[in-house]
Amino acid sequence: MIRLLAALSVALALGLAISPVAAQPLTPVKVLLDWAWLPYHAPFLIAQEKGYYKEAGLDVSLEQGRGSATTALLLSQGNFDIAHLNITNAAQMVGKGGAIKTVALYQHKTAAAFIGIKGKVKLDGPQSLKGLKIGSTPGGSDALSLRIFTANNGMKMSDLDIIALDANAKTAALFGGTIDAVSGDSPAFDAYVRATGQQPVDLQLANLGVPLLGFGFAANTAYLAKHPEVVAKFLAATKKGFAEAARDFKAACELIQAKVHLAGSIERCVDYNQGLLALSTPPGDPAWGRQSEEEWSKLVATLKSAGELPGDDKPLATYYTNDVVPK
Repeated sequence: MIRLLAALSVALALGLAISPVAAQPLTPVKVLLDWAWLPYHAPFLIAQEKGYYKEAGLDVSLEQGRGSATTALLLSQGNFDIAHLNITNAAQMVGKGGAIKTVALYQHKTAAAFIGIKGKVKLDGPQSLKGLKIGSTPGGSDALSLRIFTANNGMKMSDLDIIALDANAKTAALFGGTIDAVSGDSPAFDAYVRATGQQPVDLQLANLGVPLLGFGFAANTAYLAKHPEVVAKFLAATKKGFAEAARDFKAACELIQAKVHLAGSIERCVDYNQGLLALSTPPGDPAWGRQSEEEWSKLVATLKSAGELPGDDKPLATYYTNDVVPK
């Protein structure tokens, strides 16, 4: 009996010692993605599945987006705390007075391109686009990229025959022959084309004097000012998810297909993610997420010259910060 009472006393003491830690509530974080579920969103689900967010003390809710421009607007309005989006759209929102700031950038070179099918179309320069039917999605980074491209290459939007299509409809229209090329992210459409046994042909905007930035993260400025440590924890945990995905794209694709509705095969998902990583800073790189004054100066100057930041004279520190980037 004495031994039993002693054992109960020890168990009670241990329970009292650990219960305050176990009872610590997780900090809720509302995160908005750039688009509906796509292969490159796997790192977020990995971070949830592996418990990286919980280990950081976070309860992260992920919401699908409807284009980076819309995501930037909703983030500015305070509907979300953090967003994954095209950073060029984030810059445009800041220039318009939006209450957001870029907190990490991992794709320093835009993936925006014109993509066609080899043997069906020839893409060898800006002038080769004239006369082609080009599928483009309004509302996201696509439309902004087109405006910058034409302005930087001495063209007008009216020089291009743009067909407004939803992202999913663009692929079907390209394969069906109702359009000649698509405007969008090359890793995605290259993977779609190769999945049909055909070869893509690309015209990369980054190779045509368009210094736009690609994917990264932004935070609502009020939320960032109040909870910088939460944003830092989120980025560090998410970086772990990116590193895990890069180590095994097949496993990452299998996870996202099991968790959410994701069209296409595992092979296409892997192809897509490999293409995106080739344009991004590897998640194992200590510089992952960090931004430079030079790239922001070029981006802001380009947006100004194209009329996308009319009258803007904000300091670069208004647009971005490296203060919460994972060390």
